[in-house]
Amino acid sequence: MNRLLAVRRTALLTAACTLALVCGLFTTPALAYFTSGGTGTGTAAAGTLQPLIILPATTGTSTVALQPGTSGDLVVKVTNPNTQAVTLLSTSQGGPVSVQGGTGCTSDPAWPTNLGNSGVSMPITTTLNISLAGGETLVFHLPGAAAMSTSSATGCQGASFNIPVTVEVQQ
Repeated sequence: MNRLLAVRRTALLTAACTLALVCGLFTTPALAYFTSGGTGTGTAAAGTLQPLIILPATTGTSTVALQPGTSGDLVVKVTNPNTQAVTLLSTSQGGPVSVQGGTGCTSDPAWPTNLGNSGVSMPITTTLNISLAGGETLVFHLPGAAAMSTSSATGCQGASFNIPVTVEVQQ
């Protein structure tokens, strides 16, 4: 009887070892496949862009003066506070025109429904394709983007006009 028990134990032990060996042969490659390492490249973006810093556009240059019934250049200063580059796509008037200087020339008190007597506006949307690196500040001209109507007050002669500009950007 002891001999029969010994044979059964040996057979059971052999079967268990064989099963462990077979399982090991099939799972080790799978384990190696799922735990193997490697390298590669990729990109990711997290968070959102901070708004650009845009100073009000100033009309005129040393060679182009804004006069009633004409258009003049806008000078725009944009700072990108982000670490990522952006592309400036377009500009449009973003708020009321303010006036400095002149005599009796008034700013827009409730743009766009209630305008001052300067007659100054940015009537066109300008299409751009300007790249602005992260942290970069750029000053650029928008030729003919400011207009002064023929009904502008005479007191607006010699005044300076600030036109808030909205800039559409793309990352």
